[in-house]
Amino acid sequence: MDPILDTIEGILYIHGEVFWLKECITAFESALIFLFFRWVISWNSRQAVLLFLSTIIGIACIFLGDTGYWSDNDVLKFIAPISLFLLVNNKNRQNNALLFIFLVPYFFTSYEFYRSFFEVIGSIVSHALIIFCITLVKKYRYLSLGISATIGVLINLIGNNSPPGTNDIFMNPAIITLAVKGIEYHTKNTKYTDFLKSFWATLVCFAFFGSWIFHYIKPFCPLYFHHQK
Repeated sequence: MDPILDTIEGILYIHGEVFWLKECITAFESALIFLFFRWVISWNSRQAVLLFLSTIIGIACIFLGDTGYWSDNDVLKFIAPISLFLLVNNKNRQNNALLFIFLVPYFFTSYEFYRSFFEVIGSIVSHALIIFCITLVKKYRYLSLGISATIGVLINLIGNNSPPGTNDIFMNPAIITLAVKGIEYHTKNTKYTDFLKSFWATLVCFAFFGSWIFHYIKPFCPLYFHHQK
């Protein structure tokens, strides 16, 4: 290969696999959307605007993901920071409704239930198993972090070794959050919100640093790069 092309590729990519410029642009876009969201929730009509905003984000993420511009991991850069903010700044459960309004449109735009009967059955089983594990570890901080990290790793692995959207079928963050919030409402146990905070914080870390971190484990986990987008 031409040495000049080698030099250009070395500048744009990390070891020819992680496109750092794209990562930085996506992170900048995510920051702008997050700041705009912070501004929106100060409006009197924030519920209607947030519903519209989240629907647009969800549709854009799926459409641009299918065209190859965004990956599944990029979607988390837009969804995770806002969800984490709503959970952390949730005095007297005042943000529960906003979290619900934000995640429901994302769920309907990301969950491709029409793929096949067996994938839907697999999705029901996988989410039931995840929710069961969450109910077991909600009282234990380190176990909760372990479950959160495991889900984050699996979302990355599935997303990079399967067709776009597959990880949302088997491990949809919106489904997990809405289900756990529903259990919390039924049991009146605030430990579930504590788990969700660690869950979304973990997803934020994987969203923004996953592609960088996983490059260095390639020698130990080559499967991760089998379907790299």
